[in-house]
Amino acid sequence: MKKYVYTGFLLGTIVLAGCSVNEKTEGQINEETSEGLTVGETVEIEQLADTDKGKIMVSAVPLDLTQEQKEDYYKEYTKIVTEVSSAYPNQDLSIETMDKFKQEDWVELEEFEKIVSDRANAKITVLTNTDIYAPDLVPKTANFHIGSSVRTIRFTGSFETQLSSNTPNGRQLFSRFDAISSQVESGGGIWIQTGYDHSMTDGGRIYLITVGGKYSQGGVSSSHNIEVAFNCNKNGGIS
Repeated sequence: MKKYVYTGFLLGTIVLAGCSVNEKTEGQINEETSEGLTVGETVEIEQLADTDKGKIMVSAVPLDLTQEQKEDYYKEYTKIVTEVSSAYPNQDLSIETMDKFKQEDWVELEEFEKIVSDRANAKITVLTNTDIYAPDLVPKTANFHIGSSVRTIRFTGSFETQLSSNTPNGRQLFSRFDAISSQVESGGGIWIQTGYDHSMTDGGRIYLITVGGKYSQGGVSSSHNIEVAFNCNKNGGIS
């Protein structure tokens, strides 16, 4: 890990907060998927390695900095984001403006670099609905895996269907896409939807919608395109 040297001020120290350890069992499942999964996505299941058992998770303690120190830290934060972005050219990373930093966002440089690196390696898993919904209000959930934690983004789509006489015995198919919205449901942070593209496939049975948005937390913003699939059954129910 790269070390940063300062003059003119003393780096704050990190105080380890006490935390409890929950022993993980052999059958623990880790979902690892790629961002923008398509229909028929697969999820890899791995057993937890022995070296990971009993690992203590410690949250960074915010630094108590003067305004001058914050300005110096912010310059170094900016360098870190630039360097990580260069190492991950396919990721759209940026640093929040200084006035948007919360007190808890001011952490040691090593911790901030980990935050940025975890964001660059974030994975998104779009979950499959097990329930059937009316076409005018259909929820979908995506898990946003950042480091060892998970944020949940909830999508809500609105559609119309119609009976098709061109299919054997007749069945309902998508006839129109009306709208889609999205927001953070759990895990914190801010998700701002910036746009979407949509297309109908499989003869009107599936709507693929790619939602673009920006996620911000810990002083770091990242842009993502998440593909969400909605399926219409023969009776017009949507999953």
